[in-house]
Amino acid sequence: MDWERKQVRVFGRKTQTLRVIPVKDAFLERLREMRAISRTEFLIEFRGKPVRRIQKAFRMACRRAGIEHSVRMYDLRHMFATYMLSNGADLAAVSKLLGHSSITMTANVYYQYLEGEKERAVTLLPDLPQLGQVPSAQPSA
Repeated sequence: MDWERKQVRVFGRKTQTLRVIPVKDAFLERLREMRAISRTEFLIEFRGKPVRRIQKAFRMACRRAGIEHSVRMYDLRHMFATYMLSNGADLAAVSKLLGHSSITMTANVYYQYLEGEKERAVTLLPDLPQLGQVPSAQPSA
């Protein structure tokens, strides 16, 4: 965690690469709050002990939150990517944040979840002019 630059450094075990992820001020503030109440030097702890098995801790947290269906940590990654992309985030930026080796990989995995994107893209086209009129270079509003 780089508090000054507002970045989290994540080492991808799968790709053996380090990626830097910028974070919002609200996220930093929440981390500071967690650090202030932590009984150890770890941000993620349970009953004063560091969480060593994040999957188990996540399942317990889901149960305590009343989430009955199965949710995996990996589902949060999918949720992040689909949320970002469906709200207009740049595909290349999301790809980098996920640590994918290429934009193509991100597009192949996540484009299927973006219902309505083809329809939205078509709305960007200008309206056809009336017969005999010269088309405008600007799309209609």
